[in-house]
Amino acid sequence: MDYLIFSLSLMMVYIGLAQLLHLQFGMAGIPNFGVVGFWGIGLYGTGVLYVQFGFPLFLAIIVASAVAAAVGYVLALLVLQRSGQAILAATLAFAAIVATLVVTEKGLTGGVQGLGTIGFPLRELDARNLVYLGLLVVIVGAMIWVSARVRDSRFGRILSAIRDNEELAASLGKDTAATKRMLFAITCGLMGVLGGLTAPLHQFLVPYLLAPSLTFAVWIALVLGGKNHNLGAMIGVFVTFGLFDILVETYAPVPAEQAILLPNLKLFCYGVLLVAIIMFRPTGLLGVDSPRSPKRPASGAGRDVSTRGAE
Repeated sequence: MDYLIFSLSLMMVYIGLAQLLHLQFGMAGIPNFGVVGFWGIGLYGTGVLYVQFGFPLFLAIIVASAVAAAVGYVLALLVLQRSGQAILAATLAFAAIVATLVVTEKGLTGGVQGLGTIGFPLRELDARNLVYLGLLVVIVGAMIWVSARVRDSRFGRILSAIRDNEELAASLGKDTAATKRMLFAITCGLMGVLGGLTAPLHQFLVPYLLAPSLTFAVWIALVLGGKNHNLGAMIGVFVTFGLFDILVETYAPVPAEQAILLPNLKLFCYGVLLVAIIMFRPTGLLGVDSPRSPKRPASGAGRDVSTRGAE
């Protein structure tokens, strides 16, 4: 039961990250491939402040998240006005830098030996794991609610205009650069919050937690669910993480000698699902297909009609 609660807690973190990516990419068109970097700043920042400097846990999460937001703002100043390919490469490189610093800065992070132990909050409660899961549900639910409100607001319409045609939005007097920087910094800071909230779940932090697979998993979930739909991130995480990491890896009666193949099988299934979605429903499971334009008559048919009319 405790492992199920742990898995559900991680799933809520993934839903929150995918929801923030929906705001960045689905609404504003910012291709952030450094999700694990900002989440990692919150994760390891919380661990360093708690273990090395004795900060209270929730204060450590707040400070680490503020650092993630500040780093996001600086990165936004440097790259957000460049092409989408440049933003993708820069954010991916940023995540690699964060992972490298975690390994090399042994005095703070413990390097490959790891960092811990991070105390679990609410230790005086018998059902502290369940209460903590409830806290994550409330926080992620608030993110989804705010995202829906933003989508229907004037600010959301500005983001959509920036995504569809930034030059046109700028010509109408909108400060597109400042809007993108503000959105990117806030959402990266919230990714740091989710990273800080993940630290007590693992309790002992090791560098492999910052693998790029987290970023790819969040992107796959968002594309599967529908990047332009407010609930697409949640549905995508249910289909991917909920189906494979919880149901299959935990409860499926897989023989022990075959269990080692499950991670590779999971990646294979992710790939098949992603290809199928791109081929048959590119807008995602909850996406709305664009209306098709009416077919024009063939040139030969047009000439035949005009000829009959002349006759």
